[in-house]
Amino acid sequence: MNIAILSAIISFLSLDITIAFQVLISSPLFACPILGWLLGDVWLGFELGFLFQLLWLGRIPAGAYIVPEGNIASMVAAGLVLLNHETAFPHTTLMLAFLEGILVSYLGALLTFFYRKLNGRILDFIMREVDFSHFKRIPLLEAASGLIYFLMVYVLTYSFLRVNELFLPEIIRIIGRLFEEQLIVVKPIIMGIGLAFVIQLLREAVRKNLGKKIEKTS
Repeated sequence: MNIAILSAIISFLSLDITIAFQVLISSPLFACPILGWLLGDVWLGFELGFLFQLLWLGRIPAGAYIVPEGNIASMVAAGLVLLNHETAFPHTTLMLAFLEGILVSYLGALLTFFYRKLNGRILDFIMREVDFSHFKRIPLLEAASGLIYFLMVYVLTYSFLRVNELFLPEIIRIIGRLFEEQLIVVKPIIMGIGLAFVIQLLREAVRKNLGKKIEKTS
């Protein structure tokens, strides 16, 4: 698939994070299989979706709190793995895609920070239009806000995929020839990190529930 089209699809799915839809289609468990289907290996997409969902399950951008953008990172990482899934070094490919995904997640958080600032200005324009009863312009401003986010994610995604299209296959070959057998542990490590996050979430949930029950009984 053309990198430009793949970047547009990822950017469109990313709108579900906070801008539109809100049906969880941007979460790794759904987005990665979609990318897998489009790139010719839906089962690998499901596997990647499961792994990355565990990693980012507890990273929710609630309120004004900004966290690493795990959904965008997962889609970019899954795209890198799927685009190079025919390589003879699958463990090396997963390791490199995972590390790049971490970088994308923090760049995505930075992108979200600047977008929220820009969106605050758009909100000021909307409130001004409401004061002057120019209601017809409000949908245009809201559409502009969504388009700006789409373009920001597109630039980030396309840049990473394009650079990796040029250099990643050769890097995979160089590292894979040296360490492919040792990197068989990459998948279990990613799963272990994800399970550790899930266990932490469960512990916090149990503590909160116990705390509420103690308050009710006291």
